[in-house]
Amino acid sequence: MDRIWDRFDVSGNMTLKEFLAYFKKEKGLSITMLSCGVTLLYNSFFAARQANRMNLPLPKLVEFVSKKPIAPHQKDLIFEICADDEEGEDVEVPFVRVDLRTV
Repeated sequence: MDRIWDRFDVSGNMTLKEFLAYFKKEKGLSITMLSCGVTLLYNSFFAARQANRMNLPLPKLVEFVSKKPIAPHQKDLIFEICADDEEGEDVEVPFVRVDLRTV
C-alpha cells in the first residue's frame, strides 16, 4: 500500500457527493467506506440505500447518521476512509480533517 499524502483538509460545506467525486477526479480513488469515529457514514456496497445522504454537507451527514448534534465548541471532524485506486487495489489513505469553522 502506498501513502498518497499526510493529511487532507476540506471545508465543512462540501457534500458527501462532492467529497466522493473529488477523491475520484483529483486523486483517482474510489472511496469504499467513510467513517467518523465509530459512525459508518458511507459504504459503497450499500450506496443505493444511502442515496438520501449524498446531498448532505459533511457535518449534517455526521449528525444525521449518528443521531447526535455536533458540539458547538468542536472545531473539526476527523474522517477515516477506505479507498481503492484505479486498478482496484486498496490504498492506504491518511485521515481527512473537515474544518467546521468554514461552515
